[in-house]
Amino acid sequence: MLRQREEKIKIWFEMWVGEDLAPMAAIFSDDVAYTECWGYQYFGKDEIKAWFEDWHKNNVMEAFYAKDFLHMDDNKTVVRFKMEALTKSGTERWMDGVYIVEWDENDCIKSLEEYGEGCRKTRPYEK
Repeated sequence: MLRQREEKIKIWFEMWVGEDLAPMAAIFSDDVAYTECWGYQYFGKDEIKAWFEDWHKNNVMEAFYAKDFLHMDDNKTVVRFKMEALTKSGTERWMDGVYIVEWDENDCIKSLEEYGEGCRKTRPYEK
């Protein structure tokens, strides 16, 4: 069960890189709630689909992958991830982030909360 959940999250990442919405029906519940770290919220697959399509009009996802997974309780998974994108105008975007994922009784994502850090990491006192 835990491996299947991890695979569904990996499919979500692959959808962004491959610009492919086809797997969405298999990973999200019909009443899914998605909250971005910027505060935007999407309720249901139709809103997520509209956001996904709109985002890809102006951006290219270059890398999006899980660093690790932490499974909690019977229905929660925490995922650390890395995202790198490029706007069509050439601006780089990146994020190190965390998802808190809640699962329904069919092992579909019913809630996904995103927390992100949009700064490149630096070491100001490195010698």
